[in-house]
Amino acid sequence: MWRIRLFSAPINHHRRLINIYRRQVSSVPSSPPMSKYESDPNSIHSRVVSLIKLCNLDAAAEHARLAVLATSEPKVTAETCAAIIDAMCSVRRYSDAHDLFDYFSANSNSDLVPYFCCNAIIKAFCEQGKLDEAFGLYKRLLRGNGPRYSAQLALAQGLVDAGRTDEAIKHFYCVDRSLYGVFIRGFLGEGNLERANQLFQELKLCGDSDAVMEVSSMFMEHWFKQGMDEKAMECYVSSKEEFSEIRVNAGNALLSVLLRYGRKTEAWLLFSQMMLEQSSFPELCKGDSGSCNIMVNECFKLGKITEAVEIFRKAVGTLTNPQLCYRNMITRFCEQGMLSEAERCFAEMCSKNYLVPDLPAYRTMRDAYVKEVRVRDALKTLNQTVDASLTYIAKKAF
Repeated sequence: MWRIRLFSAPINHHRRLINIYRRQVSSVPSSPPMSKYESDPNSIHSRVVSLIKLCNLDAAAEHARLAVLATSEPKVTAETCAAIIDAMCSVRRYSDAHDLFDYFSANSNSDLVPYFCCNAIIKAFCEQGKLDEAFGLYKRLLRGNGPRYSAQLALAQGLVDAGRTDEAIKHFYCVDRSLYGVFIRGFLGEGNLERANQLFQELKLCGDSDAVMEVSSMFMEHWFKQGMDEKAMECYVSSKEEFSEIRVNAGNALLSVLLRYGRKTEAWLLFSQMMLEQSSFPELCKGDSGSCNIMVNECFKLGKITEAVEIFRKAVGTLTNPQLCYRNMITRFCEQGMLSEAERCFAEMCSKNYLVPDLPAYRTMRDAYVKEVRVRDALKTLNQTVDASLTYIAKKAF
């Protein structure tokens, strides 16, 4: 009943392709190259991105190693290499990310590859607390094509997390006003309310209501932590009065803070405005999967499962990409031991042809079956994972 491990054959196949291709290039210059599907940068990029979406990073890495052998489309190749390194960093597989960076840098014929990949590696260094190494790489970028915003943001956040907010401002104050939130968070954490307020007033002058609302949530949390709930709610109300239109990221930040500090009435009202009463709320405020999941998780936390299902049902029909909502509901049901409800939700998700096969959801169902000693169902889910993933890759690669 067991099938081969997902994508193990393609991984070994491409290892052989790399070795064969190198021998051909070094010994017989006129030898024919690999097929277009195997060597075309755009095809490789599609496969790598698809595999990343399917959470199969090992297979994505093997395919990405082929990218640097291509002689055309250097920008596409650079984007492919950066994508897999960034994906490795996102799950804290830093050693693999560094190995890939070294490989890409050593084998690429284009300066774009290390340039694109540097940003993800700088971010990885910062997340590991290796700020000196991050700055060393950053200085190399300054001598070349210049750093990208993601690298500057990562360094600014790294310095703030290390308690070096003044140094972060010294290096990155003029980069982008979106960094104001990083600086303000740092000053609030250090208890320097005067400097935080000064930057907040500067940010307000920029007229970016979304950034102002997100920073307002930081001030709200600061006041809540100080036990000054009334001050926190004054900040919330005044911000909403000053800026009637907010984007979803700011709205979700406010929702999280309100729930975290027990302001459930206000949180439910805001959520209702964002998702359940959209006809009376500006389009900019329309909620997303994150908004839905925040409130669903709150309901499960309180044991209000019926309410959680109602929220899910009302919200999921309004979203263009409800996959994260389905994944979250399946996970919550499994955590509660409600396997039959999880099965129904999983079957509904699989029936939606527009939904990308969701490996975390498949794994959640498989693990739930294993926990209940339903081996046949676990194997069936594993095979479904293989079929859905291979079908998705085939559609995206050609």
